[in-house]
Amino acid sequence: MARSSTHVASGSAQPSWLDTERPAMRPDVEITEGLNREPLAYDPVNRHYTRLSSSGAAILTALDGSMTGREFAARATGAGRGDGSTEQVVLDFLGELRAAGLLTVPPARGRDASAVRFARRGHMPRLPLVGAGVRAVLDPPASLLRRAPRPFAALWLAAAVLAVWGAGSVLAAPLAAGGPDLSLPVWGWTVVVCGMLLQTTLHELAHGLACRYYGVPVREIGVGLLFYLVPVAYVDRTDAHRLPGRGSRVVIALAGVAQDVLWLGGWSALSLYAEGQFGQLCLLMVWLQIGLLLANLNPLLPTDGYHALESAMGALNLRSRAFTALRCRVLRQPPPSWLAVRSRSRQLHYQVFGLVCLAYALLVAVFCARSLLLLFGGA
Repeated sequence: MARSSTHVASGSAQPSWLDTERPAMRPDVEITEGLNREPLAYDPVNRHYTRLSSSGAAILTALDGSMTGREFAARATGAGRGDGSTEQVVLDFLGELRAAGLLTVPPARGRDASAVRFARRGHMPRLPLVGAGVRAVLDPPASLLRRAPRPFAALWLAAAVLAVWGAGSVLAAPLAAGGPDLSLPVWGWTVVVCGMLLQTTLHELAHGLACRYYGVPVREIGVGLLFYLVPVAYVDRTDAHRLPGRGSRVVIALAGVAQDVLWLGGWSALSLYAEGQFGQLCLLMVWLQIGLLLANLNPLLPTDGYHALESAMGALNLRSRAFTALRCRVLRQPPPSWLAVRSRSRQLHYQVFGLVCLAYALLVAVFCARSLLLLFGGA
């Protein structure tokens, strides 16, 4: 069945469509494999994926429009044997498939498809700037990287360690001296703005380059409004869900962050030796880089760090599940069905992740408060 965090409501009264409609899998829906080698259903119109179990994929592909939903459930489960609970599970699953838009029967109005769908784009309206033609730019360097010697990764890791060390050295003095000076000349702020725009562009291209390295299509690159409020750049790397291995998806998620770490190292190295206004500019850029990294690794938001964690754990909807598990534990509430069937160790993993998210939120709050005090002379 679908691997979902909630289920379509069930009960004695089923939606009338199960008695009147003859559902079939939409002919343009593709069944593929990914996410730990588990079945996925891809909707090319809405461009989203639905995670299925092997039995769920078998049910979806068996729907051919020759019988009503209730007739199909009765035949699939051998109705009349047992208490009918298995048939009810199939009926509920048909409702989930309909809600996900995978059937020839369109979703009912107001039906929430979040139980079975992932890789949605509703949280951020997007403006594509470059389409699939970006492959012409990304494919040549991706081909070179495939032929690069393995020590290349070790060299980057060494550079990242030096970057973090340099940032710590740079921040040691400003923490006591009052932080960077914001009274930069016009040319200084021009460098800040242009530098951040260039870095943002290269950050997104790094994600795209990692996708092409693993042979994943890059649909588009553009700008969007996260939660309809925060302007961000993005690379549509939805098709990375087709990759069965966790490591490759982690690399794709963290490719932009890896590039940001090198920028942090570069500005830190410059600030150690630069003086005067240029030195203050470098110091400001170090602070901006650290803030950017903290924001981009925030597990409370759909950021690169959060996607990397999900990929590493082979999980979906990790944040919402974690907070649900933590709330049930703290408030002693009965767990929902999807949580109740999980092992105690898995429930503990969810709870620990929820605590990590809260601790990270506190770290970000402290960093922001300290930065404001230093920048505006409150310390």
